[in-house]
Amino acid sequence: MIKSAGRVLAVITLVLLVNISFGLGRESHPPEEPLVVPINEANSLWEMQPLSSGEPGGQINYTLERFPRTFNHLMATSDSSADFTSTIMGSGLTATNPVNGRVVPGFARSWEVSEDGLTYTFHLRKGLKFADGEPLTAEDVIFTYEELAFNDRIDTGFTSVVTVDGQLPEVEMVDERTVRFHLPAPYGPFLRLVSTGIYPSHKFEDFDPDNFEDAWDTEDAEKNPEAIVGAGPFKLAEFVPGEKIVMERNPYYYKVDTEGTQLPYVDGFTAVKVKDDKVALLKFVDRKTDFLKPQINEMPFLLQQIDGDWNVITGEGTRGAPVNSDFLTLNWETEDRDLGKLFAQDEFRRAISLAIDRERIIDRAFNSFGGVQLSPVPAVSAYYNPEVEDFFSGSFDPESAAGLLEDIGLTDSDGDGLREYSTGRGVEFTVVTNEENEARKTMGEVIVDGLQGVGINANLEPVSFSSLVRKLQSGDYQGAIISLMINPREPSALADVFASSGSLHFWSSGGSSAGVPGWQKEIDEAFAEGVKHVGFAERKEYYDRFQLLFARHLPVIYLAGETFLYVTQDSVQNTKLFSKLGTFPEFCEYVWTEG
Repeated sequence: MIKSAGRVLAVITLVLLVNISFGLGRESHPPEEPLVVPINEANSLWEMQPLSSGEPGGQINYTLERFPRTFNHLMATSDSSADFTSTIMGSGLTATNPVNGRVVPGFARSWEVSEDGLTYTFHLRKGLKFADGEPLTAEDVIFTYEELAFNDRIDTGFTSVVTVDGQLPEVEMVDERTVRFHLPAPYGPFLRLVSTGIYPSHKFEDFDPDNFEDAWDTEDAEKNPEAIVGAGPFKLAEFVPGEKIVMERNPYYYKVDTEGTQLPYVDGFTAVKVKDDKVALLKFVDRKTDFLKPQINEMPFLLQQIDGDWNVITGEGTRGAPVNSDFLTLNWETEDRDLGKLFAQDEFRRAISLAIDRERIIDRAFNSFGGVQLSPVPAVSAYYNPEVEDFFSGSFDPESAAGLLEDIGLTDSDGDGLREYSTGRGVEFTVVTNEENEARKTMGEVIVDGLQGVGINANLEPVSFSSLVRKLQSGDYQGAIISLMINPREPSALADVFASSGSLHFWSSGGSSAGVPGWQKEIDEAFAEGVKHVGFAERKEYYDRFQLLFARHLPVIYLAGETFLYVTQDSVQNTKLFSKLGTFPEFCEYVWTEG
C-alpha cells in the first residue's frame, strides 16, 4: 500500500486563478498550483479556524536586541539568524505548521512513501518561483541537497541530523517537478527534515563548497540584499548593521487563503535594533512597534495599563503551556550506594515529587506567570498525551509523600525530624544547579523546604554553569536541577534523554542489560519503533506510550516553567494562536493589520 499526503487540500487547491486577489493593486503572482491554507475553517491538520482572512497591506514593526550573524539559512545556528533566514527561504518540500507543530505540505503539493519506508517521492507545485521571479524546479531541490545540505565539505550540522544508520539519503531527479529520496532505513522524522528551504541554483553558478559558509553573510546583506534570494513569504530589502532590517513581501509566494488572497497579508516588516528590553518596552508603549516579548517584571505594568490599545497574552490554557521546563534529576549511580538505591525506587521519586510545592515555585520564580509541565512532551505539542494527567497532577501533597516514604521503610525512629535508613543513618543529599540562573536557585530553595517538611535533608549547592555541565557529564552529583532544549515539535528528539542509550540519560547508564528496569526497556522500544513510522497517528501511538510510562515511573521530576507571554497592539490581527511553538517569525504570513 502506498501512503500519501497533501490530498486533504486537493479539492480546495483547484481554486481558479481568476479568484486570486491582487489586494489594492499590489503585485501578485502566485503559482498555478498554490497551497490554499484553510484559515477560519475547521481542519484537524492545520487548526487555523480561530484565524481570520485578512486585508492586504500595512507594515509591522518590532524590536530586537540581537541581529543575525548570517542570512545563509544552512549556516544559521542561532534563532536571531534563523528567524530571518527561514522567512527568506520559506518552507522546503514540507513545512511545519506553527499552530501545532505538525508537518504540512510545502513546495511539494503531495508525496508518497513506499511500504518499506525507504523511498520518498515528492511532487512539486506547478509554477513555483523564487522571489526574483525565476522558476523553482526539481533541479533546485537536487542542488540544495546534493551540493549543499548533504555535502560533507560544508559544515552545516545538517548532515549529522539527516544521517540514518550512518548513511546520508540519496536523492534523484525524476522529472522537472518530481524528486525522490532513498533512505538506508525507515526514519519517520525525515518528512520534517525536508522542510529546510530550497536554494536557487541560478544564484550559485560558480559554486565552490569551500566558500559557501561565507555566502549571504552580513556584508552581502548590507551591500547587495537583492542577491539573497529564497522562496519564502518575505525578501530582504535593506540591512543596516546595528540599526534595522527591512523585509518586503514576496509577490511570487506560493500560499493563498481560502478567499484567494495571496499571502503574506502585510507588505513588509522592519526590525529595529535596541540595546535592551527597557528600550523595547518604551518603543512598544509609544506605539512605535507592534509586538513585545515582555520580561516577567514588566507584566504588572502592562496589565495595569490596559486601555484598549494593546492585547496581553498571559498564558491561559494550552496555548500558554510552558516548554522545556526545568526538572530535578536524581543520580541512581551516585557514589553513595544507599542513596543511589533509594533514587532508583519509583516510590521514592514520586514521594519527592509530591513534596514539592510547584505553585510556590510559580509564584516565586515566575511572579505567578508560570505553569506545571507534566510530561516531557509539552501540552502545546500535537504529540501530547493528556492521559498523563490521570497519573500525575503535579499537586503538592506532603501527607501522601510521607506515606510513600513510610511504605519503603524510611522512618524517623529517634524523633529528630529526619528520616533514616534501616542502618540509622539520616537520608540526606545535595542538589546542584547553576548559580547564574535565579529561577533555578529559587526552585532549589522550594525543593529544600518541601523535603524538609517530609523528613529529608536536602542541601542546595549553586555552582557555575561550566561546573554543572562537568558534574552531569562525569556523574559527580546526587541531584541536579536542569533544563534541556528539546524540539517540542518532534518527540523522537527526546530519545537522547529518555532512552537508556541516550547521551543525556544522566541519571543512569543502566550498566548491563539486566540492570535496565523493565519499564525503561519499554520506553526504549517505544522510541525505537516511533522513529520507524511516518504517519502522525502511528507515531503518536508510540509517543503516547512513552508518556504514560514516564508518568507511572517519573525517571525525572518536572517542576514548572514560564508560561507564554506576549503583547501586541490592538491593530494587529491573527496573533491569538501565538505560543511557544511560534510567534511572528513563524506566523508572519498570516498576520495582518487593521486600518
